[in-house]
Amino acid sequence: MIKFHSTLLPALVVLFAAQAQAADRFTPPAAPNCGLAAPPPDAGVDRHMGARLAIHPRNPDIGPGYTGCQTLWLQDGDGWAVVTVAHYEAGHVAWIESPLVERDPMAECRLKDGVVTRGDPALCAHLDEMRFESAPAACLNQQNETGAKGRDCEQR
Repeated sequence: MIKFHSTLLPALVVLFAAQAQAADRFTPPAAPNCGLAAPPPDAGVDRHMGARLAIHPRNPDIGPGYTGCQTLWLQDGDGWAVVTVAHYEAGHVAWIESPLVERDPMAECRLKDGVVTRGDPALCAHLDEMRFESAPAACLNQQNETGAKGRDCEQR
């Protein structure tokens, strides 16, 4: 028979509860495009209120069977800060995380096949519609130089 010290048992309960919650919250780290600290060279680009944003993968690269992540970064000096990660399962946004937002109510949402399974239904109902639009990386320079965007530089 195994005996637990009286302070060890509560610690194990907390540890196992945290592991169960983590399993519910995270797309597997091996899923495509999850866990990226910085945008890859082919990341899409956008500007918002003068700030440079990077998005990977771009919407045209996310198909109906995609399981993985789409990340939105904000340029922060010489580096990048992760703003939001949308976790996809079978082409649908299943949940998001926003590391820069403390206690984000949207992060409590869970969707399965586009249906809310956890969280406030009114708040979470449109989560699957979340798509970060972007243009190809070369378009950011084109827009800066000419002030206009060509057809190939449309937001998608």
